[in-house]
Amino acid sequence: MNSTTDLHHCRRGPRCADCVLDPDYPTIKRGAPINAAEGLCAACTRHLHQAIVDMPRDYLDLETALTGIRDGLRQVVAGTPDPPVPISLTIEAAQAELLHEAQCWAESVAEVLGIDWDTQNAQRSRPGIVLDRAQRLLTSGLSAFLALRNVIHTGWTNGEWTILDRDGLDGALVLIDLHHRIRALTGQRRLVNHLPVPCPRCERLALGREDGDDTITCAACNRAYTWEEYEKLCTLLADRREIAA
Repeated sequence: MNSTTDLHHCRRGPRCADCVLDPDYPTIKRGAPINAAEGLCAACTRHLHQAIVDMPRDYLDLETALTGIRDGLRQVVAGTPDPPVPISLTIEAAQAELLHEAQCWAESVAEVLGIDWDTQNAQRSRPGIVLDRAQRLLTSGLSAFLALRNVIHTGWTNGEWTILDRDGLDGALVLIDLHHRIRALTGQRRLVNHLPVPCPRCERLALGREDGDDTITCAACNRAYTWEEYEKLCTLLADRREIAA
């Protein structure tokens, strides 16, 4: 019998929306099993599609958050020549990264599909216009995007601007993770602590607890537990497995 290490798994690995526990190494989470020709599971592909669709809105949400921070700083530190604004710098960096990545992947997909993408003109256009066009191109050409191989881009790596040799799956991971970071930066989602054990009810590896929340929720079956309920159910589940063994 083959272990999960012999199978092809979703490229998102332990961050996969449908990740599974390795039966040989129960503390290790792996991406959902997939066909060899695919790089992402169906759930993560849907997440990628949504991340792309949301690119223009994500940029706008960042701009709204940045405007609020600037207005607050003007009131609090009026007259201070160089106020420390680390959060605003983080938001500006996320905006720049989103715009850069969207243009990189849209240009690569456009080349494959024979669609004109004027990078120089895009750099002179408003971010909203660029992201809207990139969103339409990447969603309609999603298969071509995921099939990209050995495309050359420039970008930041370890604090240095360098040449990158990437494929479409690299781009998929970048856009999904960037979408999640932006949602956290704009206050649309709190940091979720994922628990490395299956749900006592459905046994899916989908339990999480938001920072500051005492409730544990399963993203698969939507069951919510208090910490005491969770510990009790885990004990019962372990006892049943021990008896079955």
